[in-house]
Amino acid sequence: MFVQREYQVTGLIHLLSLALRLLTLIEFVVRRQLEAQSKTFTGLYPDNPKKQTNKPTAERLLRAFSNLTLTIIEVRGERFGYVPPINLLQQEIISLLGLSPDIYSGLVDNSS
Repeated sequence: MFVQREYQVTGLIHLLSLALRLLTLIEFVVRRQLEAQSKTFTGLYPDNPKKQTNKPTAERLLRAFSNLTLTIIEVRGERFGYVPPINLLQQEIISLLGLSPDIYSGLVDNSS
């Protein structure tokens, strides 16, 4: 990324710092929940789907959502949205983060 002005550098540093804090928070919350429930995750490693872990990284957790899409179509001035259903692993991640599954399905309702 090319930045020319000092305020752009400052803004980029703030944005990267915020992203790092968010990744750290995701890892902390999920790992704490897994420990409290004495559970492990399987399915986070595409090359080894049966591999278990109780300390998943935020990158692996987010990669589990990489196949999701939000499709919005506008017909005669009216917008329609569609999101495919999430799988069990994605539901479990959302649950461990303390979020409602409606956070995903609600994307369609807010697309207009």
